Amino acid sequence: MLPRSGPHPALGIAHACSAGREPLMLADPAAAPAIARIEVCDTMARAEPFWRALERGAVCTAYQRFDLLSAWHRHVGARSGITPFIVVAFDRAGQPLFLWPFGAAQMGPLRLIRFLGSKHSNFNLGLWDRRILPVMSPSEMRGIMQGLGSEADLAVLCNQPLRWDDTSNPFALLPHQPSVDMSARLSLARTGQLPIDEILSSSMRSRLRNKERKLAKQLGYRYIRASRPEDIDRLLDSFFALKARHMAAQGLDNVFAELGVAEFLREACHCRVADGHPLIEIHALEVADEVLALFGTIVDGYRCSSMFNTYTLGSNARFSPGLLLLGHMVNECHTRGVRSFDIGVGRAHYKSFFCPEPEPLFDSFLALSAGGRLAAPVFATAFFAKRAIKQNRLLWRGVQTWRSVRARRV
Repeated sequence: MLPRSGPHPALGIAHACSAGREPLMLADPAAAPAIARIEVCDTMARAEPFWRALERGAVCTAYQRFDLLSAWHRHVGARSGITPFIVVAFDRAGQPLFLWPFGAAQMGPLRLIRFLGSKHSNFNLGLWDRRILPVMSPSEMRGIMQGLGSEADLAVLCNQPLRWDDTSNPFALLPHQPSVDMSARLSLARTGQLPIDEILSSSMRSRLRNKERKLAKQLGYRYIRASRPEDIDRLLDSFFALKARHMAAQGLDNVFAELGVAEFLREACHCRVADGHPLIEIHALEVADEVLALFGTIVDGYRCSSMFNTYTLGSNARFSPGLLLLGHMVNECHTRGVRSFDIGVGRAHYKSFFCPEPEPLFDSFLALSAGGRLAAPVFATAFFAKRAIKQNRLLWRGVQTWRSVRARRV
């Protein structure tokens, strides 16, 4: 548990977001003149006012929206023993300058802090008022992180972009290594030409058009961006059923069957953001009696990012409905004025057709205590080895073969 009162021993940081805590000033304001105090919130409710204030114009990803992560914590994180550990910096007028949406949990003898959202957050950044970005330095970042050492042993911060919306990520000032998985994106230039006509070869566009013409002959064929509650629930039900079959066939654990995940996604798909769209949007291709392909995306003015997807295992799979759906989604995002598009983190050959621009990600394993200093190299080595296996075609093919054999034996 966080201490109920008193300054942070390293930085003079107050933990004032729980009952009975009083904020204190930074011990050395000259080290970061824009930051007057830092507080740590151990409930989502206490952090909410600062969080929502920063969401209006901050540098952040849509994965760090309060509504998304509060739903995740309520349904998934709290059930997994994760306590909010939300670091907030303020200026002298009391306005929040940044917010780091961490959660703390026990792993054996160690207390770890990570970004909230776990596997359901593809990109982790925090929320940053642009005014604070120029004054952040490696020493400032290290000092703030080390100041958390009385309450945590190790920070495990994964899937962080080096840049977001043309802005450098201050967490990249800390020691880091390449993430296990890669990412890539597509910049959606505002031209008169549809993006698909620019990124796909003429032969591929011709093949996809022929496939779509064949699908269009089937009863009820359509592309849908779900808005009605009944469509959202119907498509989600199809997604969960199809995804379970896919994961079983690949010998993978079904993360969507874990405690609270279905409830989290359902709430987020029904939740509306300020522009009236769902917090998580569902895009699908379907015919009268079958969902052919489905993507769940999270969207803001900068990026449309895929959170989850699936496709039919029936005979219509030969028509590449997933690729057809991506074409509709990219063009729809372009029409809406979204400036960037990605299909999530991870390796898949089809992603390179639509997202040709590499987007480097990094992980940080930061020791905050004596125990953390022993554990950090172990975590770093394990993640490095996993990345090396995934990058080696022969080794990765062996892992996939082993999974397939295991799936057939179940």
